[in-house]
Amino acid sequence: MGTTFYQKIRKTVWAILLFWQALMAICAAAQSTAAFSGRPWVRIDTIILEGNRRTRSELILRELEFQAGDTLELATLAETLERNRLRVMNTNLFAHSTIQIEALEPGDRLAVRLWLKEMWYLYPIPVFELADRNFNVWWTDFNRSLKRVNYGVSSSHLNLSGRADILRVNLNFGYTNRYEASYERPWFNRRQTLGFRAAVGFSRNHEVQYLTADNRQQFVSDPDLWLRQRLYAQLALNWRPKLLTTHFFVVEYHHNRVGDTVAHELNPSFFGQGRTQQRHFSAIYRVVTDARDARPYPLKGWLTALELRQNGLLPSDDLHLLRLSAEVRYYHSWNRRWSVELMAKVRISAPRRQPPFYNNQALGYGNDVLRGYEFFVVDGLDFGMQRTTLRFRLLDEYLYVGKWVPLAKHLPIRTFFALHHDAGYANDPFFAANNPFNNRLLRGYGFGMHLILFYNSVIRFEWSWRNTGGGGFYINYNSGF
Repeated sequence: MGTTFYQKIRKTVWAILLFWQALMAICAAAQSTAAFSGRPWVRIDTIILEGNRRTRSELILRELEFQAGDTLELATLAETLERNRLRVMNTNLFAHSTIQIEALEPGDRLAVRLWLKEMWYLYPIPVFELADRNFNVWWTDFNRSLKRVNYGVSSSHLNLSGRADILRVNLNFGYTNRYEASYERPWFNRRQTLGFRAAVGFSRNHEVQYLTADNRQQFVSDPDLWLRQRLYAQLALNWRPKLLTTHFFVVEYHHNRVGDTVAHELNPSFFGQGRTQQRHFSAIYRVVTDARDARPYPLKGWLTALELRQNGLLPSDDLHLLRLSAEVRYYHSWNRRWSVELMAKVRISAPRRQPPFYNNQALGYGNDVLRGYEFFVVDGLDFGMQRTTLRFRLLDEYLYVGKWVPLAKHLPIRTFFALHHDAGYANDPFFAANNPFNNRLLRGYGFGMHLILFYNSVIRFEWSWRNTGGGGFYINYNSGF
């Protein structure tokens, strides 16, 4: 009797304990559900950062649009978290990241946990780069000549003090002898709104473009003489009062020299009036608002940029040229597969007199290239251009690479099929002779495959045709740095 009675008591106690635990679990679940679905918003009590061994936490938190204690709308919570993860990735400091929201004990406090995989920051690597405007020009026009290659040593630290400050030292030889050093720090004040950049460099070449004919660069070379020498120095202050907008205030000094053969015989307009050198100070103001989701290959968002550049600040300067340029980019995704990129850019110059040939570059230089016209340059005082790209996502996966890539065992890879159409016009009142593409509306159109590796390396394989006739296959590469 006694044993049976005590067994019943023990079973009753265990049943009460199990019931109590179940009740507590139900209450906790109810509290968690209320935190996420009982209200149209959630309160972020804390932000947890993991993996940023070198990068300072305040730099990462500066990139987020929310902070501890803020409330976020529940309906757009997932989109908000992903948008802020990409903003942290846009610093180019991390190879991979994840972000999630989780409940903390005790109570129903919520935390945002951001896990980061830092990149290599120190790159003392050998340099092997093409001296020409793009890969296609080097491959076709110059028959893959190794004489048109720069080699040397480039040492870069992309996160010197953990504040995303960049120190670069380049010692390059080959086609161009270039020696330069620069230091860039995105912020130095407590509010993280002021930063600066300082740079100095010197380069020299045995070969120089002295003229443009048939919209092709014409070169002259002399293995015994340095036909072009460039010395420059730059000091820039950047002000970022808001998360997406940055103002740049820049002062530069340039001292350029060219050989007597170029200035006196081949093209007296190279620097103007047969001069062999050009010295001037420049002041630049640039404001950029960048609301893109992922800068190397955006799918959503927009960017605006406005730049005012005055070349020549002193009466004794050899160049006086004022230029205003504006650029707009817009990106839209209809769904996970389809997206579009729209870009427009214009530049105007003053005064309206003939500039030196050296300062008359327009389309075909830098990033201002019309697809289909990679082999050509179009000079001019002013220009306008637009680019349209319709993209269809084919692949978005992680490729297992094991020990081949030290930064990660899985390599993020995305591929897109793209249709493109570009148009542009360069106004050249002074050097248009023998250049049929100047003062003419140009269009390029075609299709291609875009490959995105890691987060910021983009390779484009494109087939393009021109409204002026002809076309071909082109390869373009952007490392994202």
